[in-house]
Amino acid sequence: MWIRNLCVFLGTEAFAWSAADLEDKLADALCPECGDQAVSVAGFVPPIKGEHAMTHVVDGLAVCVHQEITRVLPGAVLNEEVEERIERIETGEGRKVSRREKADIRDQAHFELLPRAFTRSKRTPVIIDLRANRVWVDVGSEKRAEDVVARLREALGTLPVTRPDARVRPSEEISRWLEDSSTLPNGFECGDRCVLESDDEVKSSVRVTAMDLQREEVRAHLAAGMQVVKLNVAVDDAIEFDLDENLDLKRIRALDLIQDDLDSLDAEDAVAELTARVALQGEALRGVLDRLYTHFGVAGETEPKAA
Repeated sequence: MWIRNLCVFLGTEAFAWSAADLEDKLADALCPECGDQAVSVAGFVPPIKGEHAMTHVVDGLAVCVHQEITRVLPGAVLNEEVEERIERIETGEGRKVSRREKADIRDQAHFELLPRAFTRSKRTPVIIDLRANRVWVDVGSEKRAEDVVARLREALGTLPVTRPDARVRPSEEISRWLEDSSTLPNGFECGDRCVLESDDEVKSSVRVTAMDLQREEVRAHLAAGMQVVKLNVAVDDAIEFDLDENLDLKRIRALDLIQDDLDSLDAEDAVAELTARVALQGEALRGVLDRLYTHFGVAGETEPKAA
């Protein structure tokens, strides 16, 4: 497992669960089988396939996985079946099918075709940081992350979290980083891509990729009043990512300091490999989040506790 996107929710009070509590509660929220007439089902599954444990805890980081199974019945397939049934009736009985009857035919066709539809699974890794009272969701969409957190809240009975609330406006501060690299947090370096956006109703944007961000044409956009809403940064030669205006981390990638250790892992032992990956990436991401939230004056976090 490697977290590729990070949408973080901060605890508004200390998390009260132990690792054993999480295991029990998530076992009660196991994702069911997708029955013949079920359009979709959702719940939690073990993070390691073939294992029964619903969580895998490493250094206070509890890994769990949310799964959603959806039956895929393409609209074109359903429409074709409905049209064929209507045509058979109109040809065989010599009459026009009414609007209400068409609706009934569509419902019947959907009922009969659904069990034959393919199913598609969407697995979303979630990490509950029991030490720092944070929830990490590996998705690129904030809405999707909120949906998964809502499911987690249902499973746990309560989940007092909120999104990061920065005292410093992220887009303004990230723009300052690009103008003056000395304003970056300790250990941070600008990468080679960014997205700039105008601060008006039009919201025109410029995407810069694989380019020296100190070039004059990039600075000209800043001088014209545009702001950076996403910036690629590297931290401690260990990890890189795109930081956006919501303080979410996108396109997370290991750099040499971590990649060498990842390459040496034993992929045949799934438990040992997951433990090592969570330890390596978790330690790096904890440090990144701590520095980011301190730098941006993020409010609403509880005091970290020992785990």
